Amino acid sequence: MQLSFFAMAKIKKTIQWTIARYNEFKEQMFRLKPVRIEKQKFMRTRNTYASAETTTLDKSLITNGCRMVIFSSALITAFITFLTTIPSAIWASLFLIIIDVVQFQLLAFSAEQKILYMYGCDDFWNNNQSTGRNIKFLMWFLGKYGLPAKTSIAESAAGFAIRKLISMLMMRSGARILIVNAIRQGIKWTGIIVAHEVLLESFDMIVCVVCASIAGMVSFIQFGQMIRNLEKELSKSGVDKVFREFEEEDGKGDVEE
Repeated sequence: MQLSFFAMAKIKKTIQWTIARYNEFKEQMFRLKPVRIEKQKFMRTRNTYASAETTTLDKSLITNGCRMVIFSSALITAFITFLTTIPSAIWASLFLIIIDVVQFQLLAFSAEQKILYMYGCDDFWNNNQSTGRNIKFLMWFLGKYGLPAKTSIAESAAGFAIRKLISMLMMRSGARILIVNAIRQGIKWTGIIVAHEVLLESFDMIVCVVCASIAGMVSFIQFGQMIRNLEKELSKSGVDKVFREFEEEDGKGDVEE
């Protein structure tokens, strides 16, 4: 019993250490210049917003603008997921899992900034001294309202890895061989002779495309829901209330430490 308790404590400690290291790595990723969205440049791309302050805009106009950001970003992440899921080689797939997870996180981080700007948030990158604080807030907001209850960005990343591994296993399972043989037998009954290798390669290609399409669809839905949750919270509470909540929770964390 004591051994089991010790093992569980060790596993819990390892998970906590892994999540802490992942969060550190994620924070460094979010410091990269390509994922920093400057407010003025972004607002200039939206002609509707260029001539007016965000706070004076009609709420429906802001909502429509947010929907455009969500849809376009979700479409991009789904397409990248589709491309990274197609290769069936094990080593290539393991490397592409990392790319799939990272691109999802970076695009979510970029889309989050755009949504916040549309609701009147100040530029996050106009003061180098507050960069670390702003990144901390953006990570907190994405984790707090972007994901369902009792989940985290790390768990989301794990979900993508598991989904990818399942796709790989589907391509190499015994069921796959049975289906190939059944199709081959059916073709033989029609009097057509098809080489086993040709049928196998054709079926592999179909399975890869189908699995990649499903993976892309899952990414599209999950990404869209995540950023839509942020937009709903901003629409309901406003930027100021979200910032106050962050300050309160961050202050409690500092006291506990």
